[in-house]
Amino acid sequence: MPDSLWPRWFAPLLLSALIAGCSRDPVPAPVAPAPPSASRVDAAALASLGRDLFFDASLSSPPGQSCASCHDPRWAFSTPRDRMNAGMAPGADPARFGMRNPPSLMYASFSPPRHLDPVRGTLVGGLMHDQRADSLEEQALRPFFNPVEMANTSAAALLARLRRTTYAGTFGRLFGRGVLADPATAMQAVAAALAAYQRSDAFAPFSSKFDAVTEGRAAFDASEARGFDVFRDRQRGNCVECHSLGDAQGWRALFTDFSSHNLGLPPNRASPFYRMPATINPDGTGFVDLGVARDPQRAGMEGRFRVPTLRNVAVTSPYMHNGVFASLGEAVRFYTTGCLAGNPDGWAQPEVAAGRECGQIGRLTLTARDSADLVNFMYTLTDGWYDPKTGLPGPMQVVPGSQRFGAGAPTSRLITTSSN
Repeated sequence: MPDSLWPRWFAPLLLSALIAGCSRDPVPAPVAPAPPSASRVDAAALASLGRDLFFDASLSSPPGQSCASCHDPRWAFSTPRDRMNAGMAPGADPARFGMRNPPSLMYASFSPPRHLDPVRGTLVGGLMHDQRADSLEEQALRPFFNPVEMANTSAAALLARLRRTTYAGTFGRLFGRGVLADPATAMQAVAAALAAYQRSDAFAPFSSKFDAVTEGRAAFDASEARGFDVFRDRQRGNCVECHSLGDAQGWRALFTDFSSHNLGLPPNRASPFYRMPATINPDGTGFVDLGVARDPQRAGMEGRFRVPTLRNVAVTSPYMHNGVFASLGEAVRFYTTGCLAGNPDGWAQPEVAAGRECGQIGRLTLTARDSADLVNFMYTLTDGWYDPKTGLPGPMQVVPGSQRFGAGAPTSRLITTSSN
């Protein structure tokens, strides 16, 4: 198999990736599997296998939970709002919840491996809220073994489920006979297939109104145009400081610089994670999410979390790693007043106050119209924009005319089509 499919550092990390994605289960002893014997793998066939795995609800314990349960393509590969409890998604056992709001998987393939930016003193790149996975392959296996997600107890248990699937024979055709004879090689194949699917166009269509505008096929309305100005204005929103437009990539903006920051976010006290048993949350109501600094080697980065892409942000509420903000309007208000002297909006105290970044975050000079316009601009980042030239909606879109910012939180009605 080409080295591009089996990086040299990948094998030792595969089974150590059983670390929890949303809880704090023990780390098993790592196993270094040998790569499968296949000499080549068709990329499209590999992505198709990954899609089968992604939507298969028979691979959890008990059956019923798939990757798509928390990363639904109709909701920008994030969790449907009506499935969440205070921003947290249930696992295969519906009474169990993790500690973080599942992020969208869209555009995740563009994140670089983790590295330290010595100038800004921030960790850059990686996946998951705390940046602990370097690649899609490294991340792919974690949910299968997380006790609050798909809850398999071992690679052997997952392999037994894989052997019973209708697509089990595809593994042999792609990776060679015997790939499912050993848990280690099987896990490599599963990770490779899921990563290939997440690198497909389904996860990065670049089909928003913003893309249509930058390609000359559409135009912002007056509010959206003003919002884009606020987004870029260093004296007002300055959103581009972290949600970069990616000049090196032209207009294929990713709306993130892949860095991590401590915004001084309030805890989400409504989260069911605080009420989980001690086997899942040993700290109970005293739990504090240290973010990047959950890794002891990242001491000094307490409270930092990865900057997410803003693409499809209009359909991925609630917001922040802990789901503390229900609407974009509320999130913008926190960025505007969260650090102001006297706390005029009455925000709860930060979950992690040490190292909080209050340079400009939390004290933006935005008027009420600026805030409304900024939210309206962010709605243009939703993929599947209705193209008036074709009359066809994409697989996910905000209905034209519905993305106005009124007195309350912005609302939208989604047009969806099945992606299964």
